[in-house]
Amino acid sequence: MNTLFRSLWFLLFSLSTAYAAVPGWPMQPDNSHAQVHVLHDAPANGKVRLLLDVTPDDGWKTYWRSPGDGGFRPVIDWTPQASTQWHWPRPVRFTSAGFSSVGYESRVVFPLEITTDEVQRLRGKLTLSLCSNLCVVKTFPLDLNLASGPSTGFASAWDNAMRAVPATSGSVAVNSVATDADQLTVKLTSPEGWSRPELFTDNPAGATLSPPQTTIDGDTLTARFRVSDEQGQPLEASHLQQIALLVSDGNRSQQLSVDINASTSLWQILAVALVGGLILNLMPCVLPVLGIKLASLMTLAESTRRQTRLRFLATASGILFSFLVLAAVVTGLRLSGAWIGWGFQFQNPWFIGAMVLVTWIFCFSLAGLIEIRLPSTLTTRLATAGGNGTGGSFLEGAFATLLATPCTAPFLGTAVTFALAAPVHQLWLIFFVLGIGMSLPWLAISMVPGVARWLPKPGPWMRKLRLVLVILMLGSCIWLMSLLMKEWGARYVLIGGGLMVAFFLYRCAKAMPNHRENLRSLTFGVLFGAGLYAFLAPQPQGKAGSPLNWQPLSEAALSDALNARKRVLVDITADWCLNCRVNEVLVLHRPEVIAALNRDDVVLLQGNWSQPSAEIEQFLRRYGASGIPFNAIFGPSVPQGHVLPSLLSKDALLTALAKADAATPSDFTEEKK
Repeated sequence: MNTLFRSLWFLLFSLSTAYAAVPGWPMQPDNSHAQVHVLHDAPANGKVRLLLDVTPDDGWKTYWRSPGDGGFRPVIDWTPQASTQWHWPRPVRFTSAGFSSVGYESRVVFPLEITTDEVQRLRGKLTLSLCSNLCVVKTFPLDLNLASGPSTGFASAWDNAMRAVPATSGSVAVNSVATDADQLTVKLTSPEGWSRPELFTDNPAGATLSPPQTTIDGDTLTARFRVSDEQGQPLEASHLQQIALLVSDGNRSQQLSVDINASTSLWQILAVALVGGLILNLMPCVLPVLGIKLASLMTLAESTRRQTRLRFLATASGILFSFLVLAAVVTGLRLSGAWIGWGFQFQNPWFIGAMVLVTWIFCFSLAGLIEIRLPSTLTTRLATAGGNGTGGSFLEGAFATLLATPCTAPFLGTAVTFALAAPVHQLWLIFFVLGIGMSLPWLAISMVPGVARWLPKPGPWMRKLRLVLVILMLGSCIWLMSLLMKEWGARYVLIGGGLMVAFFLYRCAKAMPNHRENLRSLTFGVLFGAGLYAFLAPQPQGKAGSPLNWQPLSEAALSDALNARKRVLVDITADWCLNCRVNEVLVLHRPEVIAALNRDDVVLLQGNWSQPSAEIEQFLRRYGASGIPFNAIFGPSVPQGHVLPSLLSKDALLTALAKADAATPSDFTEEKK
């Protein structure tokens, strides 16, 4: 029955449209059902800005870009042809007799940008769909004298009108998306909570979304849509790829792009987690633990098969243990309501301090000055079953994992993002599989311990390699110390770090009689240099000398740049993110990239996540990122942003930047030719 009434309604609407659109039909001022006024700016760079001011008569309404069950969006035909970009103010929903439509029942001002070569006079015809108890189509001739200059007060009127257009960024974030048959469920979060939210969608090609049914639980809004085809029959929601969503609540409104990954199952995520954990062994952020990996191998050339197997199993156990510890911490933080991302532990200076201490101790171990053992009361059997090094192998695996997790890897971000929003038991399972993935090389060797026999036999080369490993680990320790400067002050870090390095060199001098004098001189030089620099050198004032003009990342800065029709590169980095440094050196600081990013129409926004930041965390969460590096391109053709891979490439960055400036239609624009 509802379908019958809907068909009759469209028949009546079509008849009224045909009558109103008959050529030569007189348009009388007293029955136009709306008042229309136009303000214009002076032509500039092949474009003209217009303000289309429409005031429907009492009891009448006109329509939004996706009108729902009735009417159609406003359209302008220009003579000669020109393209029109519409900016749509926030609409309201009308529901009557089982039909739902979206539009405006009072005065509305549409900001328009017209691409045209005309500089003297611009002519066109505005077609409006207007409805009350019946629906009509009205046409309004437009004849603008551009040569007369901008309309009085146009600049301020334009700014006021653009403020009524929902922003493309804000505090509202997509938490999760799920599909079940023809039902699409979207969960949104807002730090400000919800009062009386309304949601409006653009229908994807070949599909129609019903008005949503919404429920509110704290800061989470759950919206359920029914999906149908153009004939009104149920349609599998999993067939959708993406929808454009406008969220309105009180004085706030925001436009979002919702990606629908309904086909991703838990088993697929576990496969992704396994690959992501394996690839983590190859990422630049594992450089600090390279010494540990090599040290484990160089001591096994003459070990028995049983000893080799136990050593590598112990290392794999340490890796798994660290991932389970991370899962426990993430679970606790998530249950407390906090948002966490991959590498969050490096935001805590006490964690970094602990890593400094551990790397310092490992320097002594690699130099042969001490031997690392697990407490006998904790794992006596593990520590003694395969020789004195098994307990140390467990600690090496655990420590290597914690030190290698500040940066994301391919596939890793997808798995962690799914885990952070999944039920707790799935979170633990995903982190366990991540640990299996990272420990796969060690597990493989434990299965075939004879591989260790391929290594060169012990000899003088081992002393040289051990020296290289000690230098690598000492460099890792110093790098970690440098991360504490902003939190604890450069002077105290230099003094403490100088004492730690000097004590290590002093112990090396006692253990190496042939190099005692040189090492003692080096110890004195480290102490003197650290003290001199700590008290006499100027304190660091932050990053300087960058060839790129970075500005602080904020929602307001991003919104202002997009409103100004500029392209934007967003970069979220941290002092402890080695992958971020790799991106900077290998991609962002290349001459051709610098030239492209320093153009006048490109804005560079950078956020530093070295310490917790609610704004940065909200930004990462909105775009489904689990950690850093995070880079995204925004622009006129991609107002919702295009997220780049965690490890950048020059071609991908420049291609995305060029596409962001392309004059192509998007979900929020229309070109009429």
